[in-house]
Amino acid sequence: MLIIKDIHNLKLYIDTYEKKGYSMGYVPTMGSLHVGHGELIRKSKEDNQKTIISIFVNEKQFDNPDDYKNYPRNRGKDYDFCDKYDVDIIFEPSNEEIYKEKQKMLINKNFQNILCDKFRPGHFNGVITVLEKLFLITKAKKVYFGEKDYQQFKIVQSFAQSAFKNLSIISVPTVRQEDGIAFSSRNENLSKKQLQEFVKFHNNTCLFISELDQNIAIADANILARDFIKAQNIDRFDYFEFRNSNNLSSEGIISEARLFYAIYKGEVRLIDNLNLTT
Repeated sequence: MLIIKDIHNLKLYIDTYEKKGYSMGYVPTMGSLHVGHGELIRKSKEDNQKTIISIFVNEKQFDNPDDYKNYPRNRGKDYDFCDKYDVDIIFEPSNEEIYKEKQKMLINKNFQNILCDKFRPGHFNGVITVLEKLFLITKAKKVYFGEKDYQQFKIVQSFAQSAFKNLSIISVPTVRQEDGIAFSSRNENLSKKQLQEFVKFHNNTCLFISELDQNIAIADANILARDFIKAQNIDRFDYFEFRNSNNLSSEGIISEARLFYAIYKGEVRLIDNLNLTT
């Protein structure tokens, strides 16, 4: 396993792989790796001869400076994790390496003003800005994203279709712990009590979904969702609503939908999305 911190040396290895005809998969991350990331790596290794993972906490996608400062980082453990999963290259650039020159921010034009795009202004502008650079640097052909950040997956997929014609954005289902919650880097910032409360909330939410008629209209289900969330023991929430899985609209029935939520435990923001079979 190689750990590369500069673009020049990374490109040398990528050029070598290309000359040998190797297929390459790419997994962009912000580090603090967990089993969910491992599933992305596993899928990339299944599909490709070489797998590159990047570890870069992108300041431009954080709308809250404290959130950026407190984002969990564990470099040494991440190296061990990648070694365990037999990653070929870790690309771990500095902020200065990625943004050598003054960076013009891209503007996200997909799935706007709903869910996280509504409550985290500029967040997805930062996401696609850094991904454009990373896609170009890695010469990516297949890139892997988890479905826990489902809106992000849909946005990146649409962005890539317009800007990178030969790039495939591949989704991997959310990996969950035994207690049902999704693996997430942000879980590390929860106290034991907060984690227990989050698990209870998540399981209550799953029960709520399972008891709904699969043919109920999304709009009608969202009326019930508003009543449900008001009765839960959470500090606050940004959204708790059903959206069509294909276009993230409020049209259709809930068998075609996912329930999206963003809640807070203390200052920790937790997101997930669930369908009727979760």
